[in-house]
Amino acid sequence: MRTPLGISQAAVSKMLERTIENLHAPAFIPRALKKASMQFEHWEPTVNAVVHPETGETITKYEKLANDPVMREKWTAAMCKELGRLSQGYGNTAGTNTFFFMTLDEIKNIPKDRTVTYARIVVDYRPQKEVPNRVRITAGGNLIDYPGELTTRTAELTTTKILWNSTLSTPGAKFACADIGNFYLATPMERYEYMQIKADLIPEEFNQQYQLHDKIHKGYVYCEIRRGMYGLPQSGRIANDLLKKRLAPHGYYEVQHTPGLWKHETRPIQFVLTVYDFGIKYVGEEHLKHLLDTVKKYYELTIDMEGSLYCGITCKWDYDKRTLDISMPG
Repeated sequence: MRTPLGISQAAVSKMLERTIENLHAPAFIPRALKKASMQFEHWEPTVNAVVHPETGETITKYEKLANDPVMREKWTAAMCKELGRLSQGYGNTAGTNTFFFMTLDEIKNIPKDRTVTYARIVVDYRPQKEVPNRVRITAGGNLIDYPGELTTRTAELTTTKILWNSTLSTPGAKFACADIGNFYLATPMERYEYMQIKADLIPEEFNQQYQLHDKIHKGYVYCEIRRGMYGLPQSGRIANDLLKKRLAPHGYYEVQHTPGLWKHETRPIQFVLTVYDFGIKYVGEEHLKHLLDTVKKYYELTIDMEGSLYCGITCKWDYDKRTLDISMPG
């Protein structure tokens, strides 16, 4: 494999960026560090920050965009789309039932052992996307006191490199990639959490569709979170546990002493799992099809048969010469 002795810092940074891109993967913070000065929940992604078309100002706050006469229409529409995606849908956006808006009576019955956390709104401009204006709502995980296990086993970069080399050294082996859409939002939670959103940040058209004016309590709309959500410290763990439970009857299991490396009981196939990205080594397309068909029973799946992009690292495979060139374009 034509690669330097070590992966560049840029590649490592890209993998980390992939992990928390748009906060799709909730950051794990040990309870002992939750009161430390550094809180990941307040991290502001500015790589693709919004630039005002007239003033050139860099804007990272949704509230400012929603109140700007030039930017308001596009960004309130993006907010409606995100609220609908997380709830029961809006317009052409399907809902994931991640949370449900609560009535005033339901707010009174929130369990005493739950802390109502805040909603954090992230804005991002992605010119390469069909819909470039993106709003993401995450839960303030630093206020959540979850009683269960939080740590999640995920593949290290070294594990991925070893699997790449194994692919090159195994006769007939190839590499493919896949990623699960809405991995965390598709995971039901037995223990619900609760979040409040400032009512004046919710666009009026969304308020009307969901009749939220009658649900406002002290300036906030309350949500009952029923599925894993970005920002919740337990989301990664429960999503990973559910994936294990779903794949086990089909013969797939995670290797005990190598986090993030999975195998099949009898089939010549292995994969590394980094958050929701699969890097798959296989011998025989029938075995790859078995894995992909199994995962698609439970999740939306995007497949890259060429194995050309894994966690932001571009891979150029030459199976005849048994070489792999990896790079970080840009």
